[in-house]
Amino acid sequence: MMCGLEIHVQLNTNSKLFCSCPTNYQSAPNNSNICHVCLNQPGAKPYPPNQAVLDKAIKVALMLGCDISDEIIYFMRKHYD
Repeated sequence: MMCGLEIHVQLNTNSKLFCSCPTNYQSAPNNSNICHVCLNQPGAKPYPPNQAVLDKAIKVALMLGCDISDEIIYFMRKHYD
């Protein structure tokens, strides 16, 4: 049996996972660090994943003793109509 674990955590990076919007929400006015990709507007295509985020996530996984797959990793974004 194979199972997965979904963890939600904010990593200390300069931009979000699927777009180039900054992550400095503490010092920014409300709703200013968003774009059509963040809002998941129709036709908005996400950027390739932020490499810094992937690197940090892999480091955390290795520190927790997780195995890193050699297979292609797929990202699935939730889409709400």
